[in-house]
Amino acid sequence: MQPNLPIWFQRLPSDVRRQLELAMAAATEARFDTHAQEAMNVVTVLAARLDFNQAVERYLDIMGLGGEEAQVVHTRALVLLGQSGMANDLATRDHRTSGGRLNWRYATPLGAVRFVRRQLRRNAEEDYWMELSAARAEEALVRTHIKHALIFVDILNEYYPPTRSVMFYLDQLAVPSARSRSVYQRALARVATTELPRLAPGIEASASE
Repeated sequence: MQPNLPIWFQRLPSDVRRQLELAMAAATEARFDTHAQEAMNVVTVLAARLDFNQAVERYLDIMGLGGEEAQVVHTRALVLLGQSGMANDLATRDHRTSGGRLNWRYATPLGAVRFVRRQLRRNAEEDYWMELSAARAEEALVRTHIKHALIFVDILNEYYPPTRSVMFYLDQLAVPSARSRSVYQRALARVATTELPRLAPGIEASASE
């Protein structure tokens, strides 16, 4: 678990604390795995233009990952590359395209202009693809966090309400604020599908008194 745990955490039974520690470790691993898979998706999208390392760096940059987290994601993406059997295919593509980027047709003033325009179009296309890839990655990360936040809800069910459990999860995982709002809302929406029907009879009874 991460440091700066709230005081109430220490008051929980030791077996519950242990369950939370294991759940936190599993959630951290799942987050890394999700990032690695989404990085590989970017590698696939940009395979005709960028090599593996360049594509992964683009992913890390657009998702704002750095330091140790970026290293872990890069390593896991490399493992996925080996498991997928794409390594040889990507190497072949790199060999075929590495020598074709400069062309004699661009060795004139008009050719230079055309080359710049071509590069601008390529950059615009790549920016568009990366924006779509980032949106897909965000959705995947939100789904991963929802799954593990609900595990926290189950573990703490006898002690705290789901709202507090989800907030505790988001705080300990240090989920970025924009992503955190989506996870919080959607996790509680899942809880609502089971909790609200059970609350409804009680609400009706108290209203009739």
